[in-house]
Amino acid sequence: MAEAPSYVSVAVDVAVARTDRPFDYAVPTELRGRVAPGQRVLVPLGGRRVEGIVLRGLDEPSVDPEKVRPILRAIDEEPLLTQELLDLAPWLAEQCGSTLVQVLRAMLPGGVKNRTEGPREREVLWPAAGDAPPAALGRAPAQARAYRVLAENPGRWTRLELARAAAVAPAVVAALLRRGLALAVPEGAAPGGAAGGAAEAAAARGGEGRARAAAASSAAPAAVRPGAPARPAVPEPTPDQAAALAAILPAVAAGRHEIFLLHGVTGSGKTEVYLRAIEACLAAGREAVVLVPEIALTPQTVARFRERFGDDVAVLHSGLTLGERRRQWRRIMRGEVRVAVGARSAVFAPFRRPGLFIVDEEHETTYKQDEAPRYHARQVAVERARRLGVPVVLGSATPSLESYVAALNGRGRLLPLPRRVEGRPLPHVEVIDMRREREAGNRSLFSEPLAEAIRGALARGEQVLLFLNRRGFAPVVLCRDCGRTVECPSCSVTLTYHRQTGLLHCHYCDHRAQPPAVCPHCASPNVKYYGIGTQRVEELAREHFPGARVLRMDVDTTGTRGAHERIYRAFQAGEADILVGTQMVAKGWDVAGVTVVGVVHADTGLHLPDFRAAERTFQLITQVAGRAGRGERPGRVFVQTYAPDHYAIRAAARQDCLAFWEAEVPIRRAGPWPPFCELVRIVVSGPEGAGVDERARALGVVLRRSAVRVLGPAPAPIERLRGRVRWHLVLTGDERLRLLRAVREALDVVRLEDPLAAHVDPDPVSML
Repeated sequence: MAEAPSYVSVAVDVAVARTDRPFDYAVPTELRGRVAPGQRVLVPLGGRRVEGIVLRGLDEPSVDPEKVRPILRAIDEEPLLTQELLDLAPWLAEQCGSTLVQVLRAMLPGGVKNRTEGPREREVLWPAAGDAPPAALGRAPAQARAYRVLAENPGRWTRLELARAAAVAPAVVAALLRRGLALAVPEGAAPGGAAGGAAEAAAARGGEGRARAAAASSAAPAAVRPGAPARPAVPEPTPDQAAALAAILPAVAAGRHEIFLLHGVTGSGKTEVYLRAIEACLAAGREAVVLVPEIALTPQTVARFRERFGDDVAVLHSGLTLGERRRQWRRIMRGEVRVAVGARSAVFAPFRRPGLFIVDEEHETTYKQDEAPRYHARQVAVERARRLGVPVVLGSATPSLESYVAALNGRGRLLPLPRRVEGRPLPHVEVIDMRREREAGNRSLFSEPLAEAIRGALARGEQVLLFLNRRGFAPVVLCRDCGRTVECPSCSVTLTYHRQTGLLHCHYCDHRAQPPAVCPHCASPNVKYYGIGTQRVEELAREHFPGARVLRMDVDTTGTRGAHERIYRAFQAGEADILVGTQMVAKGWDVAGVTVVGVVHADTGLHLPDFRAAERTFQLITQVAGRAGRGERPGRVFVQTYAPDHYAIRAAARQDCLAFWEAEVPIRRAGPWPPFCELVRIVVSGPEGAGVDERARALGVVLRRSAVRVLGPAPAPIERLRGRVRWHLVLTGDERLRLLRAVREALDVVRLEDPLAAHVDPDPVSML
């Protein structure tokens, strides 16, 4: 056995440039053999005690041993990260333009992040009153917002996590605690006393889905509960699936790195290909990581995987409690499970011998982290697979242009699944020109063809899906005299009216306000609501189709734990006739009863100031169309649009990726835009009057000296967000690292001091 190292290299948890390097520490005699790479430790740094992560053991320090200070104590009893992940971290920090410690934080499971206090119990917060904020908070909107988030998810947040979730300063959360409106208790403990009773009631409401599930379990016959559930028969692969597996399985068995782009139309059985590839991976004595883009997809995906692999499946996503995430992580680390399924952060699952990575719906933008380190889980999965010498499968009905071009250029292998399983036809798609509907006198939200199809489906006992990627009741409150809208005071976006709360909401900072009786700009009483959101679609569906049972799935209806699964299960069980939803329902949903899909307004994102706007529109329409006709009965899809001749709409109606790619590639190449160049976006932000525009212009001058192509600076499309003015610059070039190096050098020259900040985003998925 190798002798325990006397020294270790440690990444300290201080995210500033001068500490963005490993530090050497001595291992005290009492900790020898108890400290290993991937373990968190408490170490001295200057006059402070900070958390760090052990990167590797050292025989000798890189500096004078007399100057090396000792580790104070180990925080964890066992490592949380494998050596493979520790080796990956510097590469990812370089690719993201972030610090090493930011990457290591992102790799850790949520249940242990921000826990620098050593062995003390980790505190979580509970509300000390009912769901509605006390009336006194009406004069403190930030506190009210934090309280609402806490009431919806009691016992889930630490102080800092609640502040981040509610987009408020930590001092706002501290104020709730001082006023006795929130309680801080050790994680896992129930709050006590009279206030605790209210918190427990809130917890009961948040956990009613679990209670119903437990009741259903206890009501089951005793003879059924013991033992493993019977597993369904494994279907024979279709010829298309067999051809794809003939390419994938040899790479899995041999442990050979290849990138497979599984391009399967909706309903073609991509999941069955994944399951068989995982079976081969497990048979080879290795483990598999499966990524899904949305929490909403996780319950049905996990159900499919557990049918096949039983309890050998761990689940990782942000909808779990912090304690559950920590437990799942440790099951993986200890080798107690061999399959991990989860959203973006599951790409860091700490398996010892990963043999296969699968990225389902690989085109989804939710795989991109929107705060530092701004990594893309697809890129991380491909890199982990490359380093380990194992295959990665990227699956989608609408592959990203980046993955498609990479496959064409030999950096991947395209595997088509062009037909649905069991010979089911793709749904018939009809594009409805809403300009003609208006000319014919139809002012309804529903075109005549769509309304007729809905009535027919309801009469036959079939189900309907109505899609609109905009929540709320009315997105715009407009004065018909002066023409101005009611905007958020902190963000340069219009406020959206929500019928359920009776308030105007900002969908970025959650500012809420009473609807004005008169225009705040000109005092005219002629204030009207314009536009359509999912709440309005839900209301109109009830009006137009009396007796129909209507459900809605959007951010507003899925704020509580387990809400995604409850809505999906209810719709799947036939407890509703019509489901109104945002993009949450456009991906992966498999409900056999849906025969009619209506895309209420296909143009919502088509004209956004973003070079990927057409691609996202094509993907969303194609994906939501694929929800129709997945059972025995054929499906029909109605795409309502004011731009019926746009190439993205036409290609989506034909569900023809090739036609879209052929139209989009020349536009991207001419830009140039990705995938024909690398792109880095810099957003400079600060309070009004802090000189954001001046600093952004100075940054642009310095960047242009680096001989890189610079667009801007210019005000960001959302020029003000959460009270901060925003300007952005966009850099393009052939090499990402060269662009990031130019950015670092420019920021060294044009120093941005508090309250100014610069956010660097390589390969951004949003330009807003």
